[in-house]
Amino acid sequence: MLEDALLTPSLVYAVVSLALVLLIKSALFPPLPDNIPPFPVRPWPVLGHLPYLLTGQRQKLLDWRKTTGDIFSLYFGSRLLVILNGHRLVRDGLVRNADSLSNRPPWAHLDGSTNGIIFSNGTLWKEQRTVSIAILRSFGMGKGALSDKIHEEIASYLDALAGLGGKPSDVALLTRTSVSNVICSIIVGKRFEYNDPFFAAFMDSFDKQVQASENTAPVMFWPWLRHIPGNFMNSKTLNNCVKEMLGEFCDKFINLARKDGDENMPNCFIAEYWKAMKERKSYSSTTTLDETNLRWVLLQLFFAGTDTTSSTILWFIYYMLRHPHIQEEEEVHICPSIHPSLQPPISVPHFAAGDVTLQGYTIPAGATVLPNLDSVMMDEKVWEEPLKFSPRRFIDAAGSLIKHEAFMPFSVGRRMCMGEALANMELFLFLSCLVQRFRLESALPGHPPSVRPVDAIVSAPGEFHARFVHRAAQRT
Repeated sequence: MLEDALLTPSLVYAVVSLALVLLIKSALFPPLPDNIPPFPVRPWPVLGHLPYLLTGQRQKLLDWRKTTGDIFSLYFGSRLLVILNGHRLVRDGLVRNADSLSNRPPWAHLDGSTNGIIFSNGTLWKEQRTVSIAILRSFGMGKGALSDKIHEEIASYLDALAGLGGKPSDVALLTRTSVSNVICSIIVGKRFEYNDPFFAAFMDSFDKQVQASENTAPVMFWPWLRHIPGNFMNSKTLNNCVKEMLGEFCDKFINLARKDGDENMPNCFIAEYWKAMKERKSYSSTTTLDETNLRWVLLQLFFAGTDTTSSTILWFIYYMLRHPHIQEEEEVHICPSIHPSLQPPISVPHFAAGDVTLQGYTIPAGATVLPNLDSVMMDEKVWEEPLKFSPRRFIDAAGSLIKHEAFMPFSVGRRMCMGEALANMELFLFLSCLVQRFRLESALPGHPPSVRPVDAIVSAPGEFHARFVHRAAQRT
């Protein structure tokens, strides 16, 4: 019979195979609007574009911008990512389309990470951020009232540098510890001595978490990978570090602030949050202020307020070693406020809550949106010789700081860094005092260090050594 002849085993196998391929393809790469931003290259099966980005991610994204345009799409597994390049498009996406692009993706690679501020959404995010900013402002964020706390810490930092006796030293840990102490003075109302066992353990755990955050991108997009036996992509180490920070340190910070009772808490962030929580619970059953969110807010404040600022200080020291003549120029007393660091390659991811149209393309609801800050800060169309370290580009003929709309190290929009004012104050005071007291010299005279950036939560310089020579000693 003709029908029997057509239904051969080979044909049945081919039809079933084709159906399975189409089923798998539709599951891994669901149908999308025809006018999504273009792909720079074809995605791999299952993995998408991830194999292209295993090495040289920053340069690869910049190269794809040149060949594809300011907006393009990538697949990480079955998740669609849309990359925004250039300051105009980033501002258009995050400011003019803030209603649709201010959410965070539903990351599930860290237990409880949707609490707090950074990765939360909706009412929870809005209340946590509003209350936290109000508290920080009450402590003088962005005002002179906070400068006393920062100056107190700077004095200890400079004394510790002086204690090195001008010997070549790696000051990364000391710098992170000192910057973290500024946050501690706000959060718990006191600073810690650098050799305090509790604080030393806290900084050790902090460093482990920063190191564990490297190379965890695949786990963000395939959360089930963290359940693979072993420690795939440091996923278990990262989760354990977060749990340790929350339990061993954030909880203890809270207990330390409350040890004399709620009515006798010191003047600190924890106390003010606790007061706001009790007040709101007295008249509302829907407030998101609670101890769980407080723990996560503290953890995120530590990271946002320590890693970014300390990395910028380290980049400043590094560039002073490579450009020693700048230390003697008057502008060095201004340039600390302009962030000489290499910023994170991309901003914290955003999430499309609804369809968005940018440059004629459709970003579909549910897509992850990544603003590429490299493309903003290193744009040859905006900055002359962007890879050249040149503080003078930010200073006009009168010696005043030039504010450029394309300079956005804190990102833009509703999700821009809420600690911008504090970070700017810290950087100006730390770095101005640093170069006034010391001349920064290479470990080997005439041989400045050359390191590659270490891209984790932020971009930090690799290990290098520097000599901190007291200027008074140079004049004698």
